[in-house]
Amino acid sequence: MKNILIIARWEYMTRLRSKWFIISTLIMPLIMMVSMFIPSMVMTSGDSEVRTIAIVDENNQFAEKLENRLTEKYTLKDKTPKYQIIVFKNGDPLKMKQEATDLLESSIVSAYLVIPSDILDSNRVFYYSQNLGNFKDQSELNRTIDEIISEHRMIAAGLDPALVRSVIKNVNFQMVRVQEGGKEAKGDEMLAYLLPIIYVLMLFFAIFMSSQILMRSVLTERANRLIEVLLSSVSPVELMSGKILGLGLLGLTQLALYLFVGITISNFKGLELFNSINVMLFLVYFILGYLLYAAIFAAIGSLFDNEQDAQQAVSIFSLITIVPIFLASYVIANPQSVTTTILSLIPIITPYFMILRIGVIIPPLWQILTSVGLLIVSVWLAMLAAGKIFKVAILIYGKRPTLPEIMQWVRAK
Repeated sequence: MKNILIIARWEYMTRLRSKWFIISTLIMPLIMMVSMFIPSMVMTSGDSEVRTIAIVDENNQFAEKLENRLTEKYTLKDKTPKYQIIVFKNGDPLKMKQEATDLLESSIVSAYLVIPSDILDSNRVFYYSQNLGNFKDQSELNRTIDEIISEHRMIAAGLDPALVRSVIKNVNFQMVRVQEGGKEAKGDEMLAYLLPIIYVLMLFFAIFMSSQILMRSVLTERANRLIEVLLSSVSPVELMSGKILGLGLLGLTQLALYLFVGITISNFKGLELFNSINVMLFLVYFILGYLLYAAIFAAIGSLFDNEQDAQQAVSIFSLITIVPIFLASYVIANPQSVTTTILSLIPIITPYFMILRIGVIIPPLWQILTSVGLLIVSVWLAMLAAGKIFKVAILIYGKRPTLPEIMQWVRAK
């Protein structure tokens, strides 16, 4: 046990003082802060640039109304109109459209609209731009055109637009998050979506970085033949156990920093993003997830002579572990579905899916206990197999073991 603690302490202190570990550790809190602050700032901040757009009005009666309405509704921070409008009407439709296209290609306008002559029947307006990613501008233009066309139809039907608007006034849809004990808190749509993803990224970085460092440590010592010197003083099991323990503590330190930053940010914003249950489950799934991946990565490190070959094997697990990130939108929308539950009980990805779900709503107790139980069994089997592989493969040079040989080592008593 003494040798294990000595190795663990050396691995922990050496990596903790590493410049690259410090840099990589600081990147994740920065991502967290950017993810939590920037989206809300961007969505709520006012516009600062004038948009020049052209309107090709084939109907000859809506361009001025649209121009006036846009000027009234949307302004910059200094109260000047956000949109400057160039109107084309009372001309040949093809020629007007070509002139608008020329303005677009010469960057005089950022976009142009075509209001067809049959707008009242077709209910279609065409938006042309070289960049179709400005959803905010498109939404504003769409709503304004919709208002004008709707008002025109009301007047044609003998209705008072102001009266109709007061009758069909939109309901203000307020989101309230129900917490433990029926406690209510103000909901935030953007935060509700981003928070589970931030949770799973925190866990991913902590587990994967620690496991990768473990694999590189084994590879480096094996390539430099330093492993032979170490094994003259300690057993293979002590060496592997010490490395896993030391780097596990390193990952735990990293995760503790992430949680501290997250709690600090949430308190600063007046939000309850972390509670005791979240933190406890974070630690449980980190420890079990790390031990599972550490066993796999330690075995991989002992099987290869260079990092390039080892990374090819690791890439398989890398692809598996990003599955929860790809399916994050589905899980956030359906945290209690059968598919989500099944994915949460596959040990290799259990930590990520469970933490993703916890960011939305705490899963039923039986699912938490079942997932933890499956992880414990998987960790025990992986550690057992990794110990046997590590013990035999760590001193084999010049020959890459075959899969039947590896299976034989695992089955050996």
